[in-house]
Amino acid sequence: MKTKEVNYVELTALLIAIVLFIVSVILVIITGNQLTLDYYIGFALFSSSLFLYLRHKKSYVIVFTLTLAGGILNLYDPFVVKLTFSLIFLRLNITFIVLSIAFIATNKDLLDSAFPHKSSLEEEINLEKKREQQKIQKFINQYQTKSRKDLEYITQKDSGYVNEAKIAAQQVLNNLDTAEVPTKE
Repeated sequence: MKTKEVNYVELTALLIAIVLFIVSVILVIITGNQLTLDYYIGFALFSSSLFLYLRHKKSYVIVFTLTLAGGILNLYDPFVVKLTFSLIFLRLNITFIVLSIAFIATNKDLLDSAFPHKSSLEEEINLEKKREQQKIQKFINQYQTKSRKDLEYITQKDSGYVNEAKIAAQQVLNNLDTAEVPTKE
């Protein structure tokens, strides 16, 4: 079984979060306090993110991004030190904001693969042309066995066939015409 190499730069934000989490749990246990639901949620999210990094990086990006978003919005806080500030009616967690910045800075390639950018208009046009050519080629392959009469009907404006089919029928007709031209000897 081939093992994958771990890129610790990509894991920077997650490793910092795990270290902070472990320190927080140790401090809670030493002080005699009880572990709250936030600690269990943090453990589940951080450990699942680490597992997903090792197994499926695109899922890791999505899960860890959602983990950070939930932490920023202060939905849970598994750390002993609670650094928050209020913005209008939201309480935002500074620790998770810093972790998010570290995550974005160290995972640009993974983020691009999980959340691809919309392609430019030129790329869209080229992709559409390629799809159209594939459709035409498919129709050409289908129309190789059709009779001349059927092909001529397909090329008519009111035949009800799509443009790609009409273009393909015309190309097959042209090929038939060039094949039927008698050669002079």
